[in-house]
Amino acid sequence: MLSAKMSTDFDTLRAHDRKSASSVILIRFLQATWLVVDLICFAMTFIFVMWMLELPISEMMYVPLSLCVLVRLAVFINIGMYRSVLRYSGIHTLTITCVGIGVGSVVAIGAEKIIGNINRVPSLGNVFYVFEALSAIALCGGTRLFGRMVLESCWRRDGTRAIIYGAGDLGELTLRTLRRLPGWHPIGFMDDDPKKSGLMIHGFPVLGTVSDLDRICKKYKPKAVFVAISNLDSAVARQFCRDGMLRDLRVTVVRGVESDGATLRMRDLKFEDLLPRLSRSLDAAPVKTMLSGRSVMVTGAGGTIGSELCRQIASMQPSLLVVLDHSEFNLYQIEQCLRDQFPDLALIPILDDLQHRETLDRYLGLHRPQVVFHAAAYKHVPLVEANPYRGAENNIGGFANLLQACDDAAVERLVLISTDKAVRPTNIMGATKRVCELLLQNTPVTTTRLCAVRFGNVLGSSGSVVPRFLEQISAGGPVTVTHPDITRYFMLVPEAVSLVLQAGAMASHGEIFILDMGEPVRIADLARQLIYMAGKRPGVDIEIKYSGLRPGEKLYEELLMDESERGTPIQSITVSRPTLVNWPTLRDDCQRLLDACTACDQGKFATALRAVVPEWTPNPDMAAALDRERNRASGRFKEVHH
Repeated sequence: MLSAKMSTDFDTLRAHDRKSASSVILIRFLQATWLVVDLICFAMTFIFVMWMLELPISEMMYVPLSLCVLVRLAVFINIGMYRSVLRYSGIHTLTITCVGIGVGSVVAIGAEKIIGNINRVPSLGNVFYVFEALSAIALCGGTRLFGRMVLESCWRRDGTRAIIYGAGDLGELTLRTLRRLPGWHPIGFMDDDPKKSGLMIHGFPVLGTVSDLDRICKKYKPKAVFVAISNLDSAVARQFCRDGMLRDLRVTVVRGVESDGATLRMRDLKFEDLLPRLSRSLDAAPVKTMLSGRSVMVTGAGGTIGSELCRQIASMQPSLLVVLDHSEFNLYQIEQCLRDQFPDLALIPILDDLQHRETLDRYLGLHRPQVVFHAAAYKHVPLVEANPYRGAENNIGGFANLLQACDDAAVERLVLISTDKAVRPTNIMGATKRVCELLLQNTPVTTTRLCAVRFGNVLGSSGSVVPRFLEQISAGGPVTVTHPDITRYFMLVPEAVSLVLQAGAMASHGEIFILDMGEPVRIADLARQLIYMAGKRPGVDIEIKYSGLRPGEKLYEELLMDESERGTPIQSITVSRPTLVNWPTLRDDCQRLLDACTACDQGKFATALRAVVPEWTPNPDMAAALDRERNRASGRFKEVHH
C-alpha cells in the first residue's frame, strides 16, 4: 500500500512537472515570437523611411543600424517588454517602447558620427532617425495594441453582453476592466445626464438614461448591468431589480476601487440597496451635545437596535456608557465589539433585566446616567402571542420600573424605542408597546424628559423575515410567505438609529416621534427579489409557498392612529398627537394587568389589556377569554343586584 501511494505521488509530481515545463516552453516561445516581430518592425521602418527620404544605402550604415537594433532589444529585455501580459498592454508598455527605441536611436546617432569622422561616410541625418524612431514606436506599439484588440475581440465574441450604468470615471474604469476580462462583452453605457447620450467612451456609446432601460434592453439584449456610480439611488436600484427579474438581467454594483486605484470592488445587488437611504444633511451637533462627555445607559444593548445605538453613542465620546441586557451571549458580543472599536471608552456591562426595581435603583444611583435609551423588549409577535404573561411583564412591567426609577434618580432624558405594531394592535406585543407609550405620555414625572420613537422593521434584525428567507433560499427552498398581500415597512438599522438619536435630542416631553419609513414593501415581492439576488429564478428554481397569517399578524402595519401629526425640523421625523388619559385609572389598569400576569389569569389579562388599549384586536383565544370574563362579571353583577 505504501509503495502504491508513493508511486501515485511520484506520478502526480511528474504530471505537475510536465505541465510546468510545457507552460515555460509556451511562454518562451511567445517571448521569442514578439522579439522576431520587433526585428521585422525595425527592418520595415528602416526601409520605409529611407525610401520616403530617398537616402542612399551605404555598407557602413549597417553598423549603426545594427547597433541601434541590438540596443533596443537589450533595453526591451532588461526593462521587461517581453514579460508584459498582452491583455494589459497600455501606457506602461508604450512607455517601455519609447524608452527602448529612443535609447537605440541615440546610440545609433553617436555611432554614425564616429564612423563618419573616421571613414568620411555620408550621414543618414538626424531627420532619418527622428522619423524612423516615430515610425518604430507606432509600429511596435501598434502591433501590441492590435494583438490586444484581437484577443479581447475573441473573448467578447461569446461573452456576456453587459451595459454600464454611469458614464463617469468609475464607469470608464469598469469598461476597461470588462474589456480585459474573458467572458464579458460590454456594449455601451447609460447615464442620468441626458446630455451624455450619444457620446462615445473608448468607442462605446452612451445609449441613454435609466428611463430608456426598457428600450435599450429590447434593442441590445444585454444580460448584465454594472452599476458604476458612487451613490446608488434606491429608486434606480428598484428599477434595475424589477427589470432584472423581468428580463433575466444580472445586476452588479461597483462600489469603488481598492487602494491600488485599479482593482474594482464589486458585489451583487442587495435588498438594502432598494431601501430609501437617510438624508446626509442631518445635523450632528444636537446629538453630540446630548451625548458627548455625558453618562449614557442603553437597555437591551445586545439587540439589533440596542447594539447599533451603543456603537453610534460610543462614537460621540460619552464619559461613560452603561450597557444592560438579560442575554449573557448578546451582552458579551456587544461588550467585545465596543472594546475593540473604542478602546478608550469607559464601559460598564450589566447582566440583568428590568423586573427588579431595587436592583434597577441601585444601578441608576451608582452610575448616574444622564440619558437612557430603552431598547429592551420582547418583539417577536408569535412568541409573545404564545407567552402573553411573560411578554407583558417584561415589556410593560420592565418599562414602568425603568420610568419611575429614572425619575427618582433625576435622569435627564429617557427615550423609548416603540414599534409600528403599537398602532391599532392585533397582537399582544404591539398592545404592550402601546401601553408603554401611554405610560410615557401620562405618568407624572418631575425631573425626566420623556419621548418615544416609533418605526417599523429594521433590515436584518433578529427574528426578521429577511434572514429567514435567505436561509430558505440557501437550502433550496421553498420560501414561505404568510399571505400574498402582506406588507411591511423596512429601514436600515444605522439610518433608524441615527433618526432615533436626532429625535431624542429634539424632545421636549411626551412626544411620540415617527420615522419616515418610505413606502411599505410587499413581502411576496421581497421574497422574489431575494431569490433573484441569489442568482435564482423565482417560481422556477425556488418555489414560493403561502402558509397563512400567524396568530396576531395583520396584513399591513401603520405608523399613525389617525392623520394628526406635525412636522419637525428634520424631514424624516414627524410627531403624533399625544393621547392623554386619566393617570390614576391608567395606573390601576396596568397594575391589574400585571397582577393577571402573575396569576396567569387569561380572562383578567384580556380584560385589563382591553381596558388600557381599547383598539386592541385580540386573537380568537383571547377574544373567547374576554367574553368569558365579561359573562362572569355580568353574572356576578346580577347576583349582587338580585
